[in-house]
Amino acid sequence: MEFAEKINIQEFLDTRPFGSFHWKILLLCLFILILDGFDVVAMGFVAPALIADWKLSRAALAPVFSMGLFGLAVGALLGGPLADRFGRRKVIISAVVVFGLVSLASVWSPNVAVLSLMRFLTGLGLGASQPNAATLASEYAPRRYRALMVTVIYCGFTLGAAGAGFIATAIIPVYGWPSVLFVGGVAPLVLALVLFVALPESAKFLAVRRAGRRQLERIINQISPRTVGESTQFLSVEKQVASKGAVRAIMGRPHTAVTVALWVGLFMNMMTVYFLNSWMPLIVKDNNFTMADAALISAMLQVGGTLGNIIIGWEMDRFGSHKVVSLTLIGAAIFTVALSQFSAGFSLVMVLAFLLGYCINSTNASWTAMAATYYPTEMRATGTSWMTGVGRFGAILGASLGGVLLGSNWNFSQLFLALTVPIAICIVATGLKARHERPVSRMVLDAGVDAR
Repeated sequence: MEFAEKINIQEFLDTRPFGSFHWKILLLCLFILILDGFDVVAMGFVAPALIADWKLSRAALAPVFSMGLFGLAVGALLGGPLADRFGRRKVIISAVVVFGLVSLASVWSPNVAVLSLMRFLTGLGLGASQPNAATLASEYAPRRYRALMVTVIYCGFTLGAAGAGFIATAIIPVYGWPSVLFVGGVAPLVLALVLFVALPESAKFLAVRRAGRRQLERIINQISPRTVGESTQFLSVEKQVASKGAVRAIMGRPHTAVTVALWVGLFMNMMTVYFLNSWMPLIVKDNNFTMADAALISAMLQVGGTLGNIIIGWEMDRFGSHKVVSLTLIGAAIFTVALSQFSAGFSLVMVLAFLLGYCINSTNASWTAMAATYYPTEMRATGTSWMTGVGRFGAILGASLGGVLLGSNWNFSQLFLALTVPIAICIVATGLKARHERPVSRMVLDAGVDAR
């Protein structure tokens, strides 16, 4: 048979039907996010047993939680530039190994100081793996499924977080709190072996870097058998940035305004989400509900968010990302105001919490999809990861701000009305991104990809 003489990598990947290769990428990246979700929330389930075992106050564990969140932010900032330089595959596998090993080492932490350091180092691995997994998935996704593939992957985080609760409940009474960290360490190391065997490098990265011709041949033939041969010439729609680094590139023209909009949008979105995730149970309980009611209402935020992740990705691919995200955020503002004014019973609050989670948690994942589809290949991992890193500082602020406001005796209505401010800023940021976004250059490189 005759092999294709030339393959335009971007066009090829954009137009493929969703097949077994894409399912493999989706599942591998989903499992990365599942383990990320497990490890991120593990300390929340470990904390009660740890407090009892080490005879600590609740305040004494604050550094453990804050250092973990700080590590997530720093890991995202470091992981993106490394992935744009050395490849997504290497950084993802290395990050999974790091958070697996450090989580395993945390089992033998003798005090809070060491455990805080372990959580920071775990956060580095977690922070580097999340956005790069989303970036790799977006680069293989056919155009019509790109946003959906990214947002479905982020469902893994909530699945992992929920799984941590079930596993912790089952094993802590039998094996003690270290068993949760042990599971959170061994599972990533097993996954790292699977990733080493099964996870491919990004075809777009290989094409732009003009490296690894044999790898590229194998990948293309896995997606569409017997498509390329030794004489096939690979073309890239994008040029490699040679004169400046990827960090400078995302901040320079023509990307400056879009980068700022993405940073501000995710910062405010994550601030809102982590405020709700951290303080919703206590806020609801203080408003004359039982602790069991508060737990169920808070859980509906996560259920709504998981469903929203799937639906918003499907909507973004079909109706346009900016329109869908803006309308969903407007819905979040409406349901936030409704919650601030409610004087209704448990059932209505459950419904409003579900709808708010559907809107605000799903848009949290949509920023990653928008960044991954906007930035060109040579800066995509950096753009996505730096946006995530900046957003993580919003998460830290949201978790801290709730304590300050509750300490100032803000009531239920005031707290939820206050959340309309960051949501409104998110809506403005979405509009600014839509206004300033420019199409990525489609200049085709006529040179083939040579193996190095």
